[in-house]
Amino acid sequence: MEKDYEKIRKFAEETLGEMPEVIAQLYKLNEKAAIEQFNENISLYLGRKNIPKKVLALIAMSVALANGPKESAMIHYKLARRFGASIQEIIDAIRATKMALMSSTLDVALSILDYGKEELLDNDQNSDNMLEKVKKETEIVPERLSLVAKVSGQLLQEHLREKTELLTPVALGRKYAFAVAFAVSISIHDKECQKVYLDQFIRNGGTKGELEDIIFTTRFLVGNRAFVNGLDILKSMNTIIQ
Repeated sequence: MEKDYEKIRKFAEETLGEMPEVIAQLYKLNEKAAIEQFNENISLYLGRKNIPKKVLALIAMSVALANGPKESAMIHYKLARRFGASIQEIIDAIRATKMALMSSTLDVALSILDYGKEELLDNDQNSDNMLEKVKKETEIVPERLSLVAKVSGQLLQEHLREKTELLTPVALGRKYAFAVAFAVSISIHDKECQKVYLDQFIRNGGTKGELEDIIFTTRFLVGNRAFVNGLDILKSMNTIIQ
């Protein structure tokens, strides 16, 4: 087991510059669990081959930003920098994360429609024009946007403005900006946005292999919260057994 720990330590120092405290604390309690965590880090995240490592780290950072904890986001930010991500690419990833999170709030339109009060709805003729423009640009009008149009033309207009602004990356390729938004949507269980961002990811050249890398990395980050959020618990248990 000591040999395995040295392998983990060497990998951590070469990538992160230090051993993550969560792994160190976990190893004291359960060597097998710590090694399993390390192996998943490779197989589900940093060992993926279809997407550049800096983009994998940006995806991981973004999922952590959307779901917490902030300590995890910082770890993956440092990794992204080590793998060559520029400051502007990191900002582009954060902007895509913000867009995915904001998009998820549009489900409120269905709740308002279900409430059944005509006076709460909107008859803004301009909404139809905006939806037609979306259809021409993307060849698809998400159901969510059609529902928003019935509730508030202003909300629809603001959403489209945000989408144009936040999903127009300066340095990060458009494919990868949509990859980030797609990963965040997976992590927050937003199926409607998953469909939209998946479509845009594919239209911008995304492949099956890249898609798998996004999903595997997202799954790792979502599950990894159990240990990262549990760091204080691990520390407490190590105090008890000393």
